[in-house]
Amino acid sequence: MQIIEQPHTIIGTELVAGIGFFDGVHSGHRSLISDIILTAQSKHMASAVITFRNHPREILHSDYCPRLINTFEEKIDNLSETGLDYCIVLDFTLEMSQMSALDFIKFMINNYSLKCLFIGYDHRFGHNRAEGFEDYARYGKILDIDVRQAQIFMPEGKHISSSAIRKLIDEGNVAEAARFLTHPYMLQGTVVAGHQIGRKIGFPTANIAVNDLKKIIPANGAYAVRAKTSNGEYHNGMVNIGKRPTVHSDGNICIEAHLFDFSGDLYGQSIEIEFIDRLRPEQKMNGLEELTAQLKKDKEHATNILLNYPTRI
Repeated sequence: MQIIEQPHTIIGTELVAGIGFFDGVHSGHRSLISDIILTAQSKHMASAVITFRNHPREILHSDYCPRLINTFEEKIDNLSETGLDYCIVLDFTLEMSQMSALDFIKFMINNYSLKCLFIGYDHRFGHNRAEGFEDYARYGKILDIDVRQAQIFMPEGKHISSSAIRKLIDEGNVAEAARFLTHPYMLQGTVVAGHQIGRKIGFPTANIAVNDLKKIIPANGAYAVRAKTSNGEYHNGMVNIGKRPTVHSDGNICIEAHLFDFSGDLYGQSIEIEFIDRLRPEQKMNGLEELTAQLKKDKEHATNILLNYPTRI
């Protein structure tokens, strides 16, 4: 997949494209992208998506704090797995927000030889998102391009959307979120110094400072995870997210990972955490002895879950 970041880029072929923010590149997005690719092949054209580097609401509302499933880099990585020919990346601006849907479609035709545009079944674009698919289809006839509406994607009768996935992650239901995403939800971070209480009770942990604060932090609790360390090795493990109520806490949310079958110093290193399933909500224990007993149960539970997710090499 080639990434196009500048207007008037000569692609050399006409495009079939879809437009959206594509946060998560979830199974609904992938169904749309599959339609784009198949249509492009039938028309002997190239396939593409048109997306944005920044969330449009960040530009329109200065106090808006996005809560994202993907960083921009993760989104590009996920899109590159789909078989698309191109990804057109636009920087959303105030000037762009004032463009009507008709003007935006003209912009895409003039800059990227757009010949067929797929619209998500509930997607709207253009100034104030005031128009709908019937308007887009009418503009397509005026501009001599094919405008198509994607079919609603509801496997097992469930509505797949970025909003629904964010809600699942908020609730700690990372296993269901992974089904919608087609891969586990992931956080990337740096290992920082902690209180070393885990080390004293036989469960040393890597305390993680998340790299991108716009990413959603799953609900407080314990999780079965798979972790990738900076040397590229994968380890099964478990993560606790919460305020550490059993020990002295400053009230801040901590993310602590205990990696199975690992020994070494991770301080200052990067780490990626894939959330496989939630083990339990956060609990306050009656002292370190009870905490240790619970962590042993958590490890056994996590190990059984991770049998279906073997450590990758």
